[in-house]
Amino acid sequence: MEMTSTLTSEVNDVKIYRLNQHVAAFIRYSRVIKRASLGGFALGVTLGWNSNAGEILRNILNASGTEIGLIGSILNAGACVGVTFTPFFIKYFSRITAMSLTMPGFIVGWTFVCCAGHKISLLIIGRFICGMSGGAFSFLTPIYIAEIADQNSRERLLMYFHLLINCGIMYAFVIAHVINEHDTIWRYNIICAVTCLVIALVNLLPESPFYYLMKNNEMKAKDSLKWYRGQTYEDDVEIEELKYLVKHSGKITRNVLKNRYVASSFFTCIFVFLTQQLSGVNIMIFYALTLFNVGGSGDLTGSEQTVLIGGVQILSCFLAISLIDIVGRRILLIVSSIFMGLFLILLGWFYELRNQDPEYDDIYFWMPPTWTILFFATFNAGVGPISWALLGDVFPMQIRETAVACTAGFNWMLSLIATMTFGEMLGILGISKTMWLFASFCWVAGILCALLLKDTHGYSLAKIQKNFGIENEQMEMNSIERT
Repeated sequence: MEMTSTLTSEVNDVKIYRLNQHVAAFIRYSRVIKRASLGGFALGVTLGWNSNAGEILRNILNASGTEIGLIGSILNAGACVGVTFTPFFIKYFSRITAMSLTMPGFIVGWTFVCCAGHKISLLIIGRFICGMSGGAFSFLTPIYIAEIADQNSRERLLMYFHLLINCGIMYAFVIAHVINEHDTIWRYNIICAVTCLVIALVNLLPESPFYYLMKNNEMKAKDSLKWYRGQTYEDDVEIEELKYLVKHSGKITRNVLKNRYVASSFFTCIFVFLTQQLSGVNIMIFYALTLFNVGGSGDLTGSEQTVLIGGVQILSCFLAISLIDIVGRRILLIVSSIFMGLFLILLGWFYELRNQDPEYDDIYFWMPPTWTILFFATFNAGVGPISWALLGDVFPMQIRETAVACTAGFNWMLSLIATMTFGEMLGILGISKTMWLFASFCWVAGILCALLLKDTHGYSLAKIQKNFGIENEQMEMNSIERT
């Protein structure tokens, strides 16, 4: 398949129009211009909400550090639960239906948050429920997008999920910046909460062709492909490949579990999520305003720096999407993890200098915002979007849903542990050594992940499935048993 433009390509002289794939990704993940804010955007708003809310809880409601930490981290616990149960959920519901049914979860969760007032327990319940819906999205979106995307667009489309998480975080940061602090107890919550309502628009999308073939409905599968590729699209080869994937879907055998390439895929995802969560990036998002107010933000206020960080995350994620087809996943991961560690080292060095002589705070006032911004830029130019994109095509069909649930759940569990232990790490190690510890995780886990990772650009899901060699192993086993 030869790519001829950003949105079209030629297959047997028939044009494949990719615009619908990008529209579908944006409807599912993001704020579609003039229409919707869905999926990843709703999750991003929920993540970004905690940055300003933590300050409100501390300054106005006099919440303890333990309570603020629990409100921040409980979202991750909810996401773990959501990811764990979604594979069982989609046995009875389609992908689109399952996605749309997360909206009531968000509504219930935000209702608890908006009505909590001074009751910390209601905030905790609300955040947990929102986390469940967000966790379900993080499971469903890579699977759905991988099923609708053609082989030359799949990697870029899978990265939209992280892009729109960043858009949601930016939305929460901007709203917090422009609203008076005393109003945010109720107004800020409501403005953040309304972003979940447009998830209903996901029903405008057709089901994936893979799902229709699972239900033995080839006609609708072809109609779905035409919606994403263009009405003139005719390619029986792609339908046959999807049938091949359906044939091997969900059939877990000993050969699958013992396959070294499958093990490599698991370790790849584990290491990339270790790089993501043990770099401290989610901790910085959850408590961004507090960290910038305490740790220093140069000539900027803490609130202004959160907005700047939000914008940098979006721009650098666009850069990653632009570069993924040029340099590939492996190079982006290596460069991203190395520079993340470097900027964490520099940030820790500044805090060490400031501890030795407070005058350095005035001399090098530009350092905290500079190193922090560059850290977020390099994270979102590689590790961040790629970590979610891997879930779409790194596992064989036999264990895809189970493997995605396990690795995504591992990611949210890591985030929970990192968030809950951050205070203890600061108390024991100090801020400088904590930054250096995060940097070591970035370098070790990032490089290990990059060594294991295989670039799959231009590979169809069927070709990726065949490259595992599971079917060949099964044939050899059957031949041995017959003899």
